[in-house]
Amino acid sequence: MYQKIRELLEPAVKENFFPGASWCVVHGNGDVFCDYVGYKSLEPEKVLNQGNEIYDVASLTKVISTTTMVMKLIENNLLSLDTEVQKILPRFKHQGITIYHLLTHCSGLPADISRASKLKDKEEVLDRIFSMDLIYMTGEHIVYSDIGFILLGLIIEKITKLSLNDYASLMIFKPLGMKDTSYHPNRERCAPTEERNDDVYQGMLQGQVHDEKSFALGGEAGHAGLFSTPKDISKFILSILQDKFVLTRKMTHELFTLRETKTNLKGDILTRALGWDKPQKGGSAGDLISMEDTIIHTGFTGCNMFIDLKHQIGFVLLSNAVHPKRDKNQIIQFRNQIGFMILQEWEENHHV
Repeated sequence: MYQKIRELLEPAVKENFFPGASWCVVHGNGDVFCDYVGYKSLEPEKVLNQGNEIYDVASLTKVISTTTMVMKLIENNLLSLDTEVQKILPRFKHQGITIYHLLTHCSGLPADISRASKLKDKEEVLDRIFSMDLIYMTGEHIVYSDIGFILLGLIIEKITKLSLNDYASLMIFKPLGMKDTSYHPNRERCAPTEERNDDVYQGMLQGQVHDEKSFALGGEAGHAGLFSTPKDISKFILSILQDKFVLTRKMTHELFTLRETKTNLKGDILTRALGWDKPQKGGSAGDLISMEDTIIHTGFTGCNMFIDLKHQIGFVLLSNAVHPKRDKNQIIQFRNQIGFMILQEWEENHHV
């Protein structure tokens, strides 16, 4: 099966669907299988992957880092799911929106900031966020929102009086031995993402966050900004599968509970856990994983991961599929197939 993943992705690299990718399949018994294909960069020169590349994990930041830190604060009674955002961030003008609403993407806040590439600094981002109106009634829909997670990042910083990088290192990365995971990576080891040419930045982004809002916020944000490797994220996954995570067992299992099933503004039905996405047919984890016992997430740069407690299996794939330009990213079509292959192999080995 591990060879099958490689055989699926190698032709896609040759077709220029994405430059390269690196991944790990994680089993609850401690077996971890990692591999990689393709290139670290295509421009300004072609450089082959060596397997130790650090990737911009984009929105995997939301779950690996931000959600875990929020749950840690709840565990330590410094926060609750019912805490109102306004109580911690007085500049936030909307009453009745809670930590729960932000984690489940049903706050009423919009998905994004328009013309984000023009954002120059933190103050400008905060001015835009704190002046935002709601686009639907709180709790009525699910609209996946970077804004909600930027607010969660600000809340973490306010309560801990630490930077996101420092608190995440203290509470997550160091305890789990994730030595290549941070918001300020070793630039040379980073796979470059997109070439940016605007008023804020000109040049190829390498070791600097791809997301424009996070870039303006200094690279440390609740929604994006984390850099990591599949091997590091496999440690994160394994600790959850083996019940050795940085949260208590009860708090860890709270992450897997389906919290919301609602429509988005287009009428599509979406499902959310706290911070994490729940799998649906045709989704990024394939159709054989346990829908009930699995959490998943994806990242704009070409990343995805899932953790399936029932089958005791997890997977992470990291890629710089937006390199050298985001319109070349064609990695999404392979996620479902890989998830299917991993669980098909599991079922064959366990004679299901």
